[in-house]
Amino acid sequence: MGHNGRQVLLALTAVAGVMIGVLPPYMDQAVARYHARSAADDLVEALNEGRALAVGRARTVRVVVDEDLRSISVEGGRWRKLSSGIALSGPKQGAIIFRPDGSSTGGQVVVSQHSRAVSVLVDTATGRVRRVEAAG
Repeated sequence: MGHNGRQVLLALTAVAGVMIGVLPPYMDQAVARYHARSAADDLVEALNEGRALAVGRARTVRVVVDEDLRSISVEGGRWRKLSSGIALSGPKQGAIIFRPDGSSTGGQVVVSQHSRAVSVLVDTATGRVRRVEAAG
């Protein structure tokens, strides 16, 4: 191997060393962000299902979020388990009620994984469900 070949190899080794030292924290953040987003998406899906049932069946529908179980249930149906590393903030066992006109009792559930947090908001007037991600 010539002098230029050794320089290239040393440069690649240095870059690899830097990447090994730099990437793990970014990977941890990316994984945490993915888990928080995924759990928030599951939550949004269940809440939207509850709203659609209320409007479609012309009756109130209760969606229960259980922090201890880290699960959500629509209208007493099966519990949907969120990621085991997820923490929910809010009441220990909170319910959001959707009415036949689409409105709701409203509410907010914050899904967090390490330092990553995603809020799921339910509007009282419209029952609209949306996900709001914290910057960062």
